Amino acid sequence: MTGHGTTGTAGAAGAAGAAGAAGAAPGTTPEVIVQVDRDRCIGSGMCALTAPASLALGADGLARPLREQPTGAAGEPLTPELAEAADYCPVEALTLYGARDGRRISPAG
Repeated sequence: MTGHGTTGTAGAAGAAGAAGAAGAAPGTTPEVIVQVDRDRCIGSGMCALTAPASLALGADGLARPLREQPTGAAGEPLTPELAEAADYCPVEALTLYGARDGRRISPAG
C-alpha cells in the first residue's frame, strides 16, 4: 500500500466471470479486498457513482470503501460494478486484490 491508502472490502453479489482471476472455485463469486491510494485519489467520484454500494467519497472528498476491513479478515464478493469502478478511476487510485491469494484483480496491471 502506498501513502495514506485505505483498505476495505466492498461488494454484494455477482461477477462470476472474474472467478478465475481471483482464484475462486468455478461457480463461486470471488472475494476481494479494496485498496484506495488516497495520495493518488483526486476525488473525481467516478468510483462512488459506479459502485455506490461499495465506495463513497469521504468528508475530505476522497474515495473510501464503505466497509473497512482489519488485516487478515476475509474479503467480500466482487460485483461487476466494483470491477468497473476500479477500471474507471482516472488516476488508478482504486485497486482490487483477491482476498484468498492477494493477487491483483483490477485494474489489470
